[in-house]
Amino acid sequence: MPTPLCTLPEQQEIVRLLDEQFTVIEQNEREIDAALKRSEVLRQSILKKAFTGQLVPQNPTDEPVSALLGRIRKERETGGQNRKFPGKGRGPIRARLGG
Repeated sequence: MPTPLCTLPEQQEIVRLLDEQFTVIEQNEREIDAALKRSEVLRQSILKKAFTGQLVPQNPTDEPVSALLGRIRKERETGGQNRKFPGKGRGPIRARLGG
């Protein structure tokens, strides 16, 4: 059974079109790599600001971190017996969620 082949000009056009597409793909890969590098730098910057308290305005009435850590440490030592949960007294979570 004979296999049909494209003419030489058709083959050359196919190769040209494929070369164009590969060029576009390579450009997209370079742009993606650059965007990934920028996003990692941005991520690190956001984390740094978050951990140094520069991400959002600070509320002057908030307790210092040392006091919060002290409370957490105390709760761990007492087994969390004095822990206050937000929404306490509203019933089990399943009931509130309809479950």
